[in-house]
Amino acid sequence: MSLNVQNEKTSKAGFFTVVGAVFWSFLGIRRRQDYESDAASISLKQVVIAGIIGGIIFVVGVVVLVNVIVANIGMAN
Repeated sequence: MSLNVQNEKTSKAGFFTVVGAVFWSFLGIRRRQDYESDAASISLKQVVIAGIIGGIIFVVGVVVLVNVIVANIGMAN
């Protein structure tokens, strides 16, 4: 009885691949084929780091946007 063992090394995903996967995941839009491809090449560590950075950028962006809107409302009166 022989075992079918894969000796192929999965290639590591690049920076933009990880960023794109996390971005589309934030939006909740992923094709099944893209998900399966990303799952094979992106490590959990890459996803966690990109997710934390993406979350921080999102929160800072919302805070800046709210501050700009509030400042402009104050000037309009």
